[in-house]
Amino acid sequence: MRKSFLKRIDKYGGDVYNRIRIHLEVIEAVKKAVGDDFPILLRLGASDYQEGGITIEDSKIAAQEFEKAGVDILDISGGHSGYIMAGLNGQGFFSPLTEVIKEVVSIPVILTGGITEPEAAERLLAEGKADLIGVGRAILEDSTWAKRAIESLS
Repeated sequence: MRKSFLKRIDKYGGDVYNRIRIHLEVIEAVKKAVGDDFPILLRLGASDYQEGGITIEDSKIAAQEFEKAGVDILDISGGHSGYIMAGLNGQGFFSPLTEVIKEVVSIPVILTGGITEPEAAERLLAEGKADLIGVGRAILEDSTWAKRAIESLS
């Protein structure tokens, strides 16, 4: 059985607004340092799939607040510390999360989650699951992935 997380009682604990406070402070500091012309991307673990953990409802609020703070693109993921919910498989397995986040923000949303084939990436984009596709692991395994993708889709 999973141990309970310690509940913070300072200004960074409790409700979702307090839990994202540090993110908002970092966003503000980065924007102050680099200016408004520098794009800010934020990776958001939109659900950890754990009882009492981060929920998609929390992440909808967080995504809206990050957009208001000046984040330009949200990169959506899920699970934390290597934990992934059983049944999450296939290419684009975080698409249920990106679909929900896309409904509440107007900034681009990146979908990650097992996407290794260019055709799958194109299909997910065509279905409106996301605005951009993250293929980090595919490129890590094959540095020519992007070249092959362009060739296969031409």
